Amino acid sequence: MKRIIFLVAFISFYCTISQINAQTGKVMSMTLKEAQDYAYENNFDLKNSANDVKIAQKMVKQNTAIGLPQVDGGIDYMDYLALPTSLIPGEFIGQPGTFFPVQFGSEYNATVRGRVTQLLYSGQYIVGLQTAKAYLETAKQKMIRDKMDVKDLVAEAYISFLIVEESTRILDSTFKTVNQLVEEGKATLKQGLIEDIDVEQMELNRSNLEASIITTKSQRLLAYNYLRFLIGLKDNQELVLTDNLDFFMKNVQKDVLINQQFDYDHNIDYTILKKQEYLVLMQYKLSKTAYHPTLSGFFGASANAQRNDWNFTSDAYPWYKTVNWGLTLSVPIWSSGSRKYAVDQARLNVDKMKVNDEKMRMQLELQVETLKKDFNNSYLVFQNKQKGLDMANRIYEKTFKKYRLGVSSSTDLNQKYSQFLISESDYIQSLFDLLKNRIRLAKLLEKV
Repeated sequence: MKRIIFLVAFISFYCTISQINAQTGKVMSMTLKEAQDYAYENNFDLKNSANDVKIAQKMVKQNTAIGLPQVDGGIDYMDYLALPTSLIPGEFIGQPGTFFPVQFGSEYNATVRGRVTQLLYSGQYIVGLQTAKAYLETAKQKMIRDKMDVKDLVAEAYISFLIVEESTRILDSTFKTVNQLVEEGKATLKQGLIEDIDVEQMELNRSNLEASIITTKSQRLLAYNYLRFLIGLKDNQELVLTDNLDFFMKNVQKDVLINQQFDYDHNIDYTILKKQEYLVLMQYKLSKTAYHPTLSGFFGASANAQRNDWNFTSDAYPWYKTVNWGLTLSVPIWSSGSRKYAVDQARLNVDKMKVNDEKMRMQLELQVETLKKDFNNSYLVFQNKQKGLDMANRIYEKTFKKYRLGVSSSTDLNQKYSQFLISESDYIQSLFDLLKNRIRLAKLLEKV
């Protein structure tokens, strides 16, 4: 009885938890744009990119604070267990040639001090602050590029899932026909109108098709989970895609993309390179400021007390104050060539960035030309494979009808079946290549 009660209680608890999970699990329907917008807020890499921008902002504030007033303070306490001894020449007491030990000071000593410093001029500080601000702008530009990368990754994952679903749909439809053919073949075999090898070949085709469907459905699950990971969905959230392949095909815009002019000044990679060039130039200026003097001012105040008894908190005994202010000027004079060589290295880095600038411009122009050709070719190949799939499907259906009428042989049917499967695979691959090349070309031509 106790076991039955425990089992009922466990089942009730499990059902309750399942109901709670079902209620908290949220089904989210998303277009591609909605999925991309969701990824902007929840993608793991973009969260780190946002933190990089915040870190750069803190760095600017940190470098700015260096040139603001700095306040330091401290307390010194010293307890002489044995007072220091000084030797007094004997001439002071009429005994030349001898020394007398004398102890000076008090047993307990304390000092309280405070100091305010203000940087008045430093070339390194000025250029360093400009460099920090440039680093912040670079971090912002990198975040824009990361967003563009995530946007395209989500688009590719979204489309990949739809393509796998399309492939699954075609295979499922084909499986119904093949399965019907197997059942009809078995019935025909009983009538003695065909050989058993024909039925075995049909069953083999069905078995191979079942394996392809299992593989495709596994790919569908992988594509689905990858998309959820990219956009940052939680474990208990389900995703339904509302855009379909027709939507993407209507937005291919082949002629628009191929005829669009490329401006590398608005390309995100080139923009980041220009920011890096500016950072290298700032490093060059920073190295030259090593020749500049540094001027700072200070204001200090302190109070000290000497006691033979530990009574520092008593008002009966004074604290002796000291107040001062001043300027500190540091002038670099000679570094045995160290500063010169640092400047030379920084200048060579500037020259390298100029070479990289020219190299990237040529690379980008070559990439645009190549991607436009690939995009155009993939569009033509897709049209060809789409027509091929339609023809292969019609040929297979006609052969299937002829086979049922006894006009066509099983060998012809198997050949047309294999031809159809190859055409289906080629069509799916051409569709993916077309949409993938479209995404890459659009990204390269996108202006920021």
